Amino acid sequence: MSEAIATEPTTDHVDVFVSRLAKLDRGDLAILRRNAGRTLAETRNAAGLFYRLLPLGVPERDEELYFLLATLYGLNDHKPEKDFGATMRAVRVKTGRESVDRRMAILLDSEFDLVDGFRPGGGEMAYRLRQCVRLAASEEVGVDWAVLLRHLLRWMSASKHVRKQWARSYYGRLPEETSDSQNTKGGNS
Repeated sequence: MSEAIATEPTTDHVDVFVSRLAKLDRGDLAILRRNAGRTLAETRNAAGLFYRLLPLGVPERDEELYFLLATLYGLNDHKPEKDFGATMRAVRVKTGRESVDRRMAILLDSEFDLVDGFRPGGGEMAYRLRQCVRLAASEEVGVDWAVLLRHLLRWMSASKHVRKQWARSYYGRLPEETSDSQNTKGGNS
């Protein structure tokens, strides 16, 4: 496997990484799953596997986020939604439980710890995300892993645009909800 990694173009690390995860056998996925919530420094028997999957050229500062995604990947294999906000919205619709609203609000406010003082990884965000991925799997709602990884890589941006996008996807009105409410208003006048 290491020869293939060395010769592959590194045009889009995220897509290459997710496609490699998709090709793993059950045993390798189990190794990664057992490390869900851990950082690379805390990994047990997964570092070698992870670094064989990691495309050349991924900046060291991003490795923890790639590792987080790798450990979550085996927890959910259902058909993906468009982003993680949409995933959680689908869970909310399926369950009808208000507790999903609280989980989403907490997730949106969560932060990664800084590993080695500068790399995001672990912490409350990793913990909350793992809980939500498992909840989505239990309701047979999928995750778009490539989109999630791209979003995690931008989670800590000052503009908080990823959080805003997830909030819009989760809390925003669907087109049919908007037209229904307009029809109701028109009928009551």
